[in-house]
Amino acid sequence: MKISVFPSVYESTRSDLNGVSNDLLNGLKIDYNDESYMIGNLALQEGLSPHRLMNCAPGELDFDILFRAALLLAQKKAGSNFSVTVGFPFEMYQKYNDTAKQRLTKSFDVLYDSSTFENGLNSGTQSATMQLQNVDVIPEIAGSIISLRYGKQQEKDDFFVISLGYGSMEAVVSRSSGIIRRTATSTHGLRYAVNMMKEELQKEHYLGFKTEHQLNVAFKNGEININKRMVDLTALRRRVLKSYFENIIRPALANAFQDSDFATSSKLYLVGGGAYFKELTDRISKEYDGILNIKIPDKPEQMAVKGYCLNTAMQFEGEGIPVGIDMGNANTLVAIMDEEE
Repeated sequence: MKISVFPSVYESTRSDLNGVSNDLLNGLKIDYNDESYMIGNLALQEGLSPHRLMNCAPGELDFDILFRAALLLAQKKAGSNFSVTVGFPFEMYQKYNDTAKQRLTKSFDVLYDSSTFENGLNSGTQSATMQLQNVDVIPEIAGSIISLRYGKQQEKDDFFVISLGYGSMEAVVSRSSGIIRRTATSTHGLRYAVNMMKEELQKEHYLGFKTEHQLNVAFKNGEININKRMVDLTALRRRVLKSYFENIIRPALANAFQDSDFATSSKLYLVGGGAYFKELTDRISKEYDGILNIKIPDKPEQMAVKGYCLNTAMQFEGEGIPVGIDMGNANTLVAIMDEEE
């Protein structure tokens, strides 16, 4: 399975950006509704204030731009005819499931500027046409469950799963027969902790016009450059993650899970980008010490998109190359099934 990743940010531009990147992934620039947009790494490199909304839906500018960029990356590897699965946080899924399928199951013409990464007579504005043969929409956490059960892990037992995403934290109990709907919970994601960090930093520092993406990167790296000086964030990050766990995660899980769930399940999988923060996963491990066996799969942030791709392969066998697109709040991921798979 081939996976491409780019930051979920964009910015409009009227500049000519010739030869500023090495490839399409790092030179995403598309035209949409009579505007040109830099996307992902190109927006971070050339833009002044790259941004996006949280948990947007089809029809909203943020979704439409990032989705077209993801389709363009998929087309370069999967061809012009493919089937795709996308996901939404559980609460959004219930609202947008049918609408998303109707809006996305169609042909897309994506105009893009290849001069950002190509030279020569063929560089410049080009058009890529893609026919989405089939589109399925599933809850984000269902994507991770599919990946755990049918991907590398091949998990057969009942298990708990917690998805530690940037926009939302979700959890549910998965049985071989399906999820237990009663246990499904969704609440604030790591953005809550990043905003807490921002508030604490502002008490002593002027942050200027740093974007949310820049603050999230600083949060992950454990350091931030303010007024040309590097500031260590590790102690502050530890404090805000503790507060995030105690005030948001713990109460949500306590309300979702009952004693009967622990009687039948002994494993807990942690997925999503938040699974990289040991300060957070250690607190979850301590909460369930002696009760659940905590597991963090390899590349936990890719579990949802791998599940989307696997879902496409299972639902639409033989109907184009299977693709999964994860419109994540921090990064957008595109997974394409290898022919041998």
